[in-house]
Amino acid sequence: MSISISEITLSNAPQSDEEIQQSQNSDNPDPGRNKILGVVYGIGVNINNVIGSGIVTTPGIIWKVVKSPGIVLLLWIIGGIVSMAGSLTYVELGVIHRISGGETKYLQTAFPNPKLMISYLFSFMYIFAIRPGILSAVLQSAAQYLWYTINGTRYDILLQPDKDGWHLPFSPFWHIKIIAVIILFVITVYHMLSNRWANYINQSLAAIKLITYAIIALAGIIKLFSNWSESRLNWQQTISGTTDLTAYSSSILLIMFSYDGWNSLNYSLDEFRKPEKKLIYSNSISVGIVTVVYLLVNISFISVVPQNAINTTDTDETIAATFFRQLFGGSEAMVRIFTGLVVLSVIGTAASTVWSGSRVVVAAAGSNFFPVYSYELRTWNKHFDTPINALFAQFIWCSLIIFFVGSSFTVTGFMLFSAFSMYSYWIFYFATGIGLLVIRYKNRRKLNRELQIDGNENQPRLSADDEKFFKAPLIAIAIFVISGFFILTFSFVVNDQCSGLSPKQCRLQQLSPLIISYVFLFIAIIFWYVLYCWWEAKKAKRIIRIAAEEDHDKIEITI
Repeated sequence: MSISISEITLSNAPQSDEEIQQSQNSDNPDPGRNKILGVVYGIGVNINNVIGSGIVTTPGIIWKVVKSPGIVLLLWIIGGIVSMAGSLTYVELGVIHRISGGETKYLQTAFPNPKLMISYLFSFMYIFAIRPGILSAVLQSAAQYLWYTINGTRYDILLQPDKDGWHLPFSPFWHIKIIAVIILFVITVYHMLSNRWANYINQSLAAIKLITYAIIALAGIIKLFSNWSESRLNWQQTISGTTDLTAYSSSILLIMFSYDGWNSLNYSLDEFRKPEKKLIYSNSISVGIVTVVYLLVNISFISVVPQNAINTTDTDETIAATFFRQLFGGSEAMVRIFTGLVVLSVIGTAASTVWSGSRVVVAAAGSNFFPVYSYELRTWNKHFDTPINALFAQFIWCSLIIFFVGSSFTVTGFMLFSAFSMYSYWIFYFATGIGLLVIRYKNRRKLNRELQIDGNENQPRLSADDEKFFKAPLIAIAIFVISGFFILTFSFVVNDQCSGLSPKQCRLQQLSPLIISYVFLFIAIIFWYVLYCWWEAKKAKRIIRIAAEEDHDKIEITI
C-alpha cells in the first residue's frame, strides 16, 4: 500500500499547540495506515521487547558482584518501579502527540531551540549508538546461547579477559560475531518482506518466551520447596567476598538494560487503535507482568544454581544454561532443548527491537535529519508496505558495530554493548522526563494568558476531550527524572581491581562504555551543526540568491 510521507513522519518544526490539539481530537489521525495494534497486541509487543537477553544474562553477573540474594531482589524491584514510572511518563507524552517517533517528537516539542538540537542528538544517538548497542547486546547473548546449545559448553571459558578481540583466536570469539550477524540478517529479511507476517512471527516468539520463562520460574520454585535443605543455603548465605559501591554501580545499567523496551509502543502510535485509551493499559500491565516474571526467574536461579558456580567464574553470562544443567542433571538433551528455547526467546527481543528501531529511522528521516539520504530512508516500499531502506541501513550499521566496536575492547561484548547503549539512552530518558514538565509548564502559561485575555479570573473547566486524556502522577515523573540523574552520575563509580590489569587500566576498561557514549554524543553535536545548521543555512541562502536572480531577470525583460 502506498503511504504518504507527510502522514507518517515528523515536520521540521516542533509540534504546535494547535497541531497537538488536532491530533488529540482525531480518532484517526493517520487514515493511510492500518491500525493493527490493540491492548492485547500492545502488551505482547512490550513483553516481547522487554523480556529477552537481559534476564538470562545479567542475573549471574549481578548476583556475583552484589553477593546478597535479598539485595539482588531489591535491585530488581527498584528497576521495576523506575520502569513503571517511565512508562506512565511516556503514556502522557504519547496521548499528547499521538504520532510515531517517540523521543524524536517529544524533544522537538519540549526543546525547540537551539534549532531542534536535543531532538536531533537523540535521533542521531538512537540510530547510530543506542539501538545498534541494544541489538548487538541481544544478538551477542543469542549467539552465546546458540553456541551452548550446539556445543554444550560456554564459549568464553578459554578467552583471556585482558585481551581484545583482535588478539584472540578466531574460534570461538569471531564465530560468535558471525552467528550474531546471521541472526540479524534473518530477522531483517522477514521484516522487509511483510509487516503483518513479521508481527505474527514476533507474537509467536513472545508466546515462546513467556512459556520458557514460566517454566524456569515454576521449576525453580518447585525445586526451592522440594529440596529446601539445599536450596535454602543460597538464601541464608551470601557469596564470599566483599561488596562496595562499585558493585551497585555496575548492576544498575545491567538491570535497566533488562527492563528496557517498556516504551516501544511510543514508536508506532500511528499503528495503534485509539492510543489515548489503549496505551495506558498496554504499558502499565506489561511492565507489571515483566517485573513479576523477573522476580520469579531470579528466585529460581538463586534457588537452583550453586554459589560456587557463580563465584568461581569471572562472569556467568549464560546462567540459564547453568540453571538447566543443575535442574535436569545428566540429561544433556533436556539442557540443550531448553537453551534452544532461550535462544528463540532472545531472538524475539532482537526482532521487536529491529521493528521499533526502523520506525525511528523513518521518523527521523522525515524530519530531514539526514539531508543526503533522508528521502530513501523515510520511503516505505509500495509492494511490501515495509520500510525496506531503513531496515537495510540498520542491518549494515549494526553489523559494523558488532564486528568492529565489539572487538576493540577487553570488556565482554555483552557488557560493553548493554552498558554503553543504556547509558546513552538514559541521557535522553532524563531529558524527556524533564521535557514533559516543560510541556506542562508551557501549556499552563498558555492557559493563563488566555484567561488574562478573556478577563475571566475563574479557573476554567476542562472540556470533555481534555478530561479523558491521561496525566502521569507527578510522583512518577519525579521518580523517573531523579533516577535518570542518579544513573548518569553514579555510573562513574567503577571498580579498579581487574585480573591482569593495573588499577588505571581497569578503571579505563570499566569506563569504556561511558566513554563510547560521550564520543558518539560529541560526534552527534558536530553533525548537528555541520549538516543541520550550517548546511541547511547555506542551502537556504543559495535558494534565496537564485530566486533573487530570477526576479532580476524578469524585471529586465519587462523593461
